[in-house]
Amino acid sequence: MFGALLSELGALSARDKALCRRAGYFSTEQLLAEPSADLARRLHVPEEHAARIRNAVQRAAAPMPRCVWDEVERSARYGVVPGTPGADEPLDYPAAAGMAPAGAFVSSGSHALDACLGGGYARGIISEILGESSAGKTQLVLHTAVTTALGLGTSASVTAGGAGAGVALITTHGRSAARHMVHRMVHMAHAVLEAADAPDTPALVERGTRVMLRNVSIACAFTFDSAQHVLCYTLPGMIARQRDAGRDVALVVLDSVPPLLQDDSLEEPTARASAHSVRAARLHALAEWLKRLAAGGAAARDAGPLAVLVVNHVSDAFDHDKALVRHALAHGGGTPVHPRIDAAHLLPLPYAPQAAHFSGLLASVQRGDQDLKTAQLGLVWANCVNARFLVAHTPHAAMRRLAVVFAPTARAGDAALFAVTPRGIDAQ
Repeated sequence: MFGALLSELGALSARDKALCRRAGYFSTEQLLAEPSADLARRLHVPEEHAARIRNAVQRAAAPMPRCVWDEVERSARYGVVPGTPGADEPLDYPAAAGMAPAGAFVSSGSHALDACLGGGYARGIISEILGESSAGKTQLVLHTAVTTALGLGTSASVTAGGAGAGVALITTHGRSAARHMVHRMVHMAHAVLEAADAPDTPALVERGTRVMLRNVSIACAFTFDSAQHVLCYTLPGMIARQRDAGRDVALVVLDSVPPLLQDDSLEEPTARASAHSVRAARLHALAEWLKRLAAGGAAARDAGPLAVLVVNHVSDAFDHDKALVRHALAHGGGTPVHPRIDAAHLLPLPYAPQAAHFSGLLASVQRGDQDLKTAQLGLVWANCVNARFLVAHTPHAAMRRLAVVFAPTARAGDAALFAVTPRGIDAQ
């Protein structure tokens, strides 16, 4: 949990701190994630009193405000993210990745995967990893988290005596999933450090594990409201405190997005258009909070951009999607033109053929029109993320395939194979 301790907040009186302690609230995250009615009931105080306590904690946990001048200075210092590939002019992707400033990417932990991604996961944008169950999405992000926390491949590497970098993990699958993630990261860290060429391997493993556990912070967000508290209050405050202590946070992981919207179906039934509007608004709000964190604007003054990884699920493609794939394979990905139609006056490309390029449908093609997948959350969320990568099974049971759906730093369609091992990720 990465919320500040309530006992350290000067905005709360001694009586309010005692009430929170007796009710089982010890961090800002615990208190802010609780609904107002439940908070008043557990504190045994009127709802107005509970609201005052909540407001005091929110003000204390909020990050330092920023002005336009801060954003201009930060943009001049860190540069901008390249545009969408092929939108304006041809782009040499390897050269573009080479021109990126040092530290513009967070490594996936594998040179082969980094080459496929155009240098790694770019800072300052939202990168999405999607795939079906057991495809290796969580293993991939955990391997990236371990590599970042240990600082491998950077000047802050623990193998060179460095302190690594901070990582924030947000899971929507409950506390048991959070415990499993920690255990898996410990196993990965042990395997990676034991394979390092060091004179005193046991000491390196022990020290590296402590550094990794210190650098990784985990929070559980069960609903959209709790995710809002974590992303708007808890996490920015934690990033600011870490930076003040001289430890920068380099990576934020959200695993995964769809469970945050499941509570929509439990609410009172409304008109279909209204329900879609609420869902779209929540997706846009979630993306705004994540992009604010990615840009460093919600964290602390002069904070650099972060890499943000989100995990999404896929759905099976319908028959009309499979027909699009068969058509694309038969015509080399092009659209046939009737001989009587002037090619200079073609109608705009319909939505369905366009969606095949950014929904992951074409990226999932491996064996004709079999096992085709499309990303969940629809067009709204596709417009919110900046990069999308698909993880899929292959005919070889032990291997997985990472394909670029779209990204500003990599060519769409590029792919790499990897296997999930006790050490983490082994890419080819």
